[in-house]
Amino acid sequence: MDKKRIITLAAVTLLAVIAFTQTSSFLTIEQRYAMVVLVYASGLWVTEAVPLAATAILIPLLQAFFGIQGFKAALVPFFDTTVMLLLGGFMLAVAVEKYDLDEYFAYLILSKVKAGAKGIVLAVMFATGFLSMWISNSASAALLITMALKITDQVKDKQGNFSKIMVLAIAYSATAGGLSTLVGTTTCAMAAASLKTTVGYDISFLGWMVYGAPIAVLQILVIWVVLFMIFPTDVKEIPPIERPPSELSNKQKLTLGVFTFAVLAWLTGKLPDPIANVIGWSGHGYSSSMVAATVLILLYFTDLIEEQDIKNGKWSTLLLIGGGLSLGAALEVTGLVNVISDWLMGLTSGGSPLLAIIIVVVSGLGISIIASNTASAGIFLPIAIGLGQKIGFSPVILAVAVGISTSLDFMLPVGTPPNAIAYSTGKVSMPEMIKAGILLDISGAILTIIMAYLLWPYLI
Repeated sequence: MDKKRIITLAAVTLLAVIAFTQTSSFLTIEQRYAMVVLVYASGLWVTEAVPLAATAILIPLLQAFFGIQGFKAALVPFFDTTVMLLLGGFMLAVAVEKYDLDEYFAYLILSKVKAGAKGIVLAVMFATGFLSMWISNSASAALLITMALKITDQVKDKQGNFSKIMVLAIAYSATAGGLSTLVGTTTCAMAAASLKTTVGYDISFLGWMVYGAPIAVLQILVIWVVLFMIFPTDVKEIPPIERPPSELSNKQKLTLGVFTFAVLAWLTGKLPDPIANVIGWSGHGYSSSMVAATVLILLYFTDLIEEQDIKNGKWSTLLLIGGGLSLGAALEVTGLVNVISDWLMGLTSGGSPLLAIIIVVVSGLGISIIASNTASAGIFLPIAIGLGQKIGFSPVILAVAVGISTSLDFMLPVGTPPNAIAYSTGKVSMPEMIKAGILLDISGAILTIIMAYLLWPYLI
């Protein structure tokens, strides 16, 4: 191990020892052990001293070692239905990328746009956001940024700002678009899973879209306005985007068929009551995870993906989800989450819903700036749900707020993979990304707080 890792591990261990020894007066022995697990998980996830997935596996191991839960019970979250949902989504994305269907979607959308520079940028952003709803935000950002660089190379940009606008607009809209669905961003699926395991509340695929899609759309519009405000450009027109005419191959048509089936099946699992009452059908009733499993089987049975493709299924992310849910279980069974919630309740002036929302949104976003968004959600979701139960406010709203706020970081290249991709182009500097990102982090937090307080209570 390198020196930095040894120092980090030693510092986290010291913090865990301090947390254990200095809480004996007000925590039970089980809660003190859970505190040690929380310190280790938080410290290692934030510092990334070891791979994030390794920390996720450490959580159930520590639980068993300290006697918080048996090893079998601590491992149960690793096989949560949400893991199947994301696995199906990941492998569908693998098929879409494998047969260049993502490129087909992008050109199909952009080749139809007849507008000036600002209109083209907005179209590119919504195209990126749409792709990010169904495939990884990093894949959609990488694809559209490649196209954007081809576009910017064809225009005369005296100020040099148009290329900055394009790469940042794509990166940021990829992040925002992923908030719309349970397979778009991992933190959204984690929020849904935590609610189901902790309070028994099941958010359907379409149900999550009702929460996340409005924020995604509004945030993309805010990004568009902010980027043109910060980076003024004299570019007014750009050459039309043409796609060489070509017929879809049989594999592409088959992939498109499975993709269409997945989208329709996810959207019609459980329809909102107003729609169900009008059409007389409440949905097919199968969970999003069952649909994902069906999609996975279809992909294999039709030979769209093969055994070697499974390595692209983002297994480390699936382990992270299991670790986050396992950590939540440790805090729950020992009652430590109630202790933390009591402390947070004091910050809400006795239980103000608005202050509770502000706390979870700001905390979730703040942690995600310095740590992985998935790790941030794993740390804070059980605390947010416990706070909601403690103050008598809907834990659903607070959990959804965490799921969204932990994926709202636009400030640093390390914040999200799309940010890193944009920075790697060399078109934008770190200070420029921070300048735009701070405004967008603030606007995203404010937008989430407003929606959570004024609109979401009517959606439950």
